Amino acid sequence: MRTGVLDPHPLGWRAGLAVDGRLVDYAEDGPGDGEVTDRLFYARVVRVEPRLAAAFLDIGGGRTAFLTARDARFLDPRCARRDIRELVREGERLVVMGLREGDDDKGPRVTADVRLFGLFTILRPRGGESLASGHARGRLRQRLRERAARLFPDGRVVLRRFADAVDDGALVAEVRRLETRWREIEAGLRKARPGPVPFGEDGLDRLLRRLLEAGAEVVEVADAAVSARVERELARLPEAVRPRFTRLRAPLAFPATGLEEQFEAALQPEVALDGGGRLVIEETRAFVAIDVDGEGRDALELDLAAAREIARQVRLRNLGGNILVDFVDLPRPSARKLLDDALRKGFRDDPAQPQIHPMSVLGIVHITRARRGRPLSARYREACTACRGEGRVPSAEAGLLALFRTLRTTARPVRAVRVGERLAGRLAAVGDPGWLRGIPWRCDPALAPLDFAVEEAS
Repeated sequence: MRTGVLDPHPLGWRAGLAVDGRLVDYAEDGPGDGEVTDRLFYARVVRVEPRLAAAFLDIGGGRTAFLTARDARFLDPRCARRDIRELVREGERLVVMGLREGDDDKGPRVTADVRLFGLFTILRPRGGESLASGHARGRLRQRLRERAARLFPDGRVVLRRFADAVDDGALVAEVRRLETRWREIEAGLRKARPGPVPFGEDGLDRLLRRLLEAGAEVVEVADAAVSARVERELARLPEAVRPRFTRLRAPLAFPATGLEEQFEAALQPEVALDGGGRLVIEETRAFVAIDVDGEGRDALELDLAAAREIARQVRLRNLGGNILVDFVDLPRPSARKLLDDALRKGFRDDPAQPQIHPMSVLGIVHITRARRGRPLSARYREACTACRGEGRVPSAEAGLLALFRTLRTTARPVRAVRVGERLAGRLAAVGDPGWLRGIPWRCDPALAPLDFAVEEAS
């Protein structure tokens, strides 16, 4: 059973996908989270670098993004390969889409291959190939490709999995709505400053789309405002493919479904394995290292259990780049083949489609996974200043989430809140979030930097 859970969040919304009760995917979205992946930006070209075959773009908020010639070629679809100087010029204004988050000293990467998302279709206004979403497979994928080519011969539309259940008129109508949105975006380019496009897809819609694409059979919501919007959007789906909707009787859905505890566990470096043993996950600047510790367990049995959990943890934590797994060595080729099959099966549904390389003679398996969005740890953990960055401690974002969760689940009215200095700084940066509901708060230096104290009415 695939269950999608949606909740409000201090800066927007959050979503989790659970398979048979186990959290396998997590995402957040909102105007204040600062991510660029799959988001539209008005940008200005600040520098063109022919030696790098790329250009640097101002996308607002003090951020400079990287646009390669390969990604810029969509600005002129007639030519597959062109010099970056022929595609963009300094001072030019563009509409681009986030492709990858920044990493340490590297800025985010963007593309001119803009995509506007609907429930059944994806519009590529600058052209491309009429095809089917990667979530559709086999005969369904071929059927959708042929239908897209028939309905949209100009090659600008991708049909999504649910498109197979609706008639041609519904698909054409949705594409027309997306085309109208694109015209609004282009019209806004003339006067807009660099920054996010205000006509883009809403964050809650983006998260619901993610759950639907992942095959959620049930969608669970507790918050009233989120519930109304989700029910309205799900009603657009044909009944045959519409997930079952459940309104939970609780302040928040994540704690009520047990996913909050699993989310917190995904922020820890150690993961216990079913049947014994553990994984130790360490994120470094160059790669992610995962050690399989068996504590005397049979090597093949341990490695197969580890393979299943590694696939879950990598997707849940959104780990990307080079991932090196130190398995317990398996001398027999037949045993290594079983491990390779288990890894491929575990990663089969991962949207990032990781590449798995054969085990080395030292028992190391190299996995490469595309970086899409920030890893979970980048938001909720940060370097410890007391140990010169050698350890990780909860971030201000983690403190903000803990306060939000407490205020939403407290039974009695809250009179006031006292917060530590770092949490006070984060609250001040957020401004006046609606979830505080007029509750007065003040900084209390006597509290630990991320701690808070809630004063309830008697």
